Amino acid sequence: MKSCFCLLLLIFTAFLGLFAQEKADTIKYDWNPSVIGGGPVRGIDISYHSNSDFDVNSTSSLYGNGKGNIDHNRVFKTKLRFPVLIKEKLKVAGGFEYSDEEFHFKNIDGNKYPLYQSLNQKNLKSIGGNVYLMTQWKENRFFIFRFSARLKGDYWKEHIGDVNKYTFLKMELSPIIGWKVNPKKSWGVGIAYSYTFGDPLLFPVFVYNHSFADKWGIEAFLPARIKLRYQASKLCFINAKAKLNGGSYSIHFDDPELSDFKTLEFRRSDVNFSLEIEKGITDWLWTSVESGYRTNINFDVTNKNHALSLSGSKLTKEDNIIDSYAKGGMFFKFSVFIVPSKSLLKKVGIR
Repeated sequence: MKSCFCLLLLIFTAFLGLFAQEKADTIKYDWNPSVIGGGPVRGIDISYHSNSDFDVNSTSSLYGNGKGNIDHNRVFKTKLRFPVLIKEKLKVAGGFEYSDEEFHFKNIDGNKYPLYQSLNQKNLKSIGGNVYLMTQWKENRFFIFRFSARLKGDYWKEHIGDVNKYTFLKMELSPIIGWKVNPKKSWGVGIAYSYTFGDPLLFPVFVYNHSFADKWGIEAFLPARIKLRYQASKLCFINAKAKLNGGSYSIHFDDPELSDFKTLEFRRSDVNFSLEIEKGITDWLWTSVESGYRTNINFDVTNKNHALSLSGSKLTKEDNIIDSYAKGGMFFKFSVFIVPSKSLLKKVGIR
């Protein structure tokens, strides 16, 4: 946690230095990282994600080996993104996010393995917000800063009412410096501190957004995600995607063996390969259907809370209480979202 706050303070200080530059550019440059031909911007997004059944195999020096089958794993999520400040050389947006994830194990009454008993039908919640800032640095260069803070876990349970809420706090941030090459291409480099790989990890990132040919484009935030898009029509996009989905929940185990720990960290990460169709009902109301294959990276329980790693689970595996391997499988996702189009803004009296 201290490492995260120190990094945040350092980045914020550097950001203030950008504003302290006395020499202003007198020529208007196209610095906005968005490109012509990009997909719809989601202002309000409500989604339902479901994974097909999959087996889990676990090992632990405390509990021994365990096997289970998750016949249902679903995530309900709602996100809201809104503008905070819009100026010629500065754009600030805010966001709110809430999600609820649930696991259901098959034949759980006959399986007493602690991890499966603790996860079964437990609502793992995430609630929080984020800040997204973009500013022109110089000419066609831009600076982006993303910061998010969420409470993640079973913090709503009565039996952990005496646990400090900061135990469940998970923060992520990424500063990026980029260049707008032309109206159809931008790219940038930076660093990110996030739970993308399951464990809290600081890693370099490369951002690339390019619309090529007439209807094709590519968007990348490597190593976390990459998307190849095709605009079939004005209100239809077809996307081929590869994405790392990772996160960490603070959870409670009802087990005397772990009475010294009020909460533990359940960390998981997957790589998703999928095909998505985004279809506009109107220019402001859209739906999307996505389906693909998921392969697991992490599905572990650790007592290491908010520890910063520079190389992922290799440095934190020694603190795992339970190591698990979750098999891959198919997944399905359906979304309904609102795009802040010009016609919608006129309807609400903004333009």
